Amino acid sequence: MSTEQELLIQEYAKNPLCNYKMDDCNATAHEGNFICWDDVNVYLLIEDNIVKKYSFDWNCSNITTAAASFLSEFIIWININEILTWDSQFFIEKSFDVSKKRRRALVIWLMAARNAIHIYLGDWKKDTFDDLLVE
Repeated sequence: MSTEQELLIQEYAKNPLCNYKMDDCNATAHEGNFICWDDVNVYLLIEDNIVKKYSFDWNCSNITTAAASFLSEFIIWININEILTWDSQFFIEKSFDVSKKRRRALVIWLMAARNAIHIYLGDWKKDTFDDLLVE
């Protein structure tokens, strides 16, 4: 990991964006990572298939917190069908990457957001880390 990436992670973890439990959400999901004991909740307000608001709360590592905050910069005002195509490559393309050992921490928020969208759509799908971790 480069020094620039380390600084980015530190800043997002120290000053996370959208870190609160949203009261007016219409889609939410909880996910956990048994490897590092991350425990996360995502809240979305979706209107006309567009994410209007995103927030989160957690009990997790700095990398996971940073990833949640970083995701908030991109997920708002995006069509939910596009979000359902995002995976770990999304973060890498945006120059937010971690070691392969920490990739679960990177994508857990995206997995929670995608699963909140599945619940919202009522499509009975549930994404797993295997669906989001792309080499």
